[in-house]
Amino acid sequence: MVSIIKKTALSIQAVAFGVAFSASAAMASDFRMLASWDGSYPVVPNVAEVYMDMVKDASDGKTTIAMTGPEAVPPFEQLQPVSMGVFDLLFTSGAYHSNETSMGLVMDAVKGDPEARRTSGVWDQVDKAYQEKGLKLIALPTLPEGYNLLLREPIGESCDLSGLKIRGTATYTSLIQSLNAQPVVLPPAEIYSALEKGVVDGAAWPVIGALDYGWYEVAKYFLRPAFGTGTYMILMNLDKWNSLDEAEQTLLLEEGAELEKQSIVKLAEVAKAEEAALIERGMKPTSICGDKAETVEHDWAQGVWALGIEKGGAPVEALKETVTKAGLDF
Repeated sequence: MVSIIKKTALSIQAVAFGVAFSASAAMASDFRMLASWDGSYPVVPNVAEVYMDMVKDASDGKTTIAMTGPEAVPPFEQLQPVSMGVFDLLFTSGAYHSNETSMGLVMDAVKGDPEARRTSGVWDQVDKAYQEKGLKLIALPTLPEGYNLLLREPIGESCDLSGLKIRGTATYTSLIQSLNAQPVVLPPAEIYSALEKGVVDGAAWPVIGALDYGWYEVAKYFLRPAFGTGTYMILMNLDKWNSLDEAEQTLLLEEGAELEKQSIVKLAEVAKAEEAALIERGMKPTSICGDKAETVEHDWAQGVWALGIEKGGAPVEALKETVTKAGLDF
């Protein structure tokens, strides 16, 4: 009888050990993340790499993320390989894949309050749209006062950008055109040479990046005030997500939510420090004048929503209603 009890106890211990070992093994993951920018763009060390460290620390080193930059896949072509599972994660901007879905694109026209984005249902609507593309939303880290224009020359008597060629993604098209300029689509890697050679007269870009990319050497003015929010995205291949156990899914999402809270503060600090550094290097602010000066941000936001609804239809219209109801629009 004692022997039977001992054997039973040992069997229970073995099962318990096996379950614990299986849970530990399930939590041990090495993910591959594709990024739309290389390490010289400040959001990479201040957002992507921070998330990588947060996940590693929270999992006691069992879950790690290795990052590959745009040298592997160009920024405008990255959504598909991640949705197909070539990479596990993607760190990007919605503007870079607006032809596939415009739900990420329009987040640049949504105020950056991380908690309000979640409690209002905005976050969930974006998540649902990306799941239909084979991707799971993990985080929406955000740069408040996100965008500006870098210009070779200051804004003149026309009070706008009449006759100028301005580099920008689809997000900027409406604003650039409303200021009587011509939009030119270029990947980030080509901006410096295009400004240097006069191929473009300016470039639309978030308020951080000009320092590390050296664009202050070829563009001496930046537009103020800034406008919109720079919303970045961390997405995961949906099949990979569904293969994870609940504990690891929870870990990734909890660290993503914490990243959103931290990044909106940190990126604002980075932007402030960068503006001061650019001024030290000879850059100067320039401003739209006349009636447009009062409506730049609103015009920007309306243009983003119009483009998003044109591309995305009813789901984007529904998102706009949620954003307006929550008081998160510009």
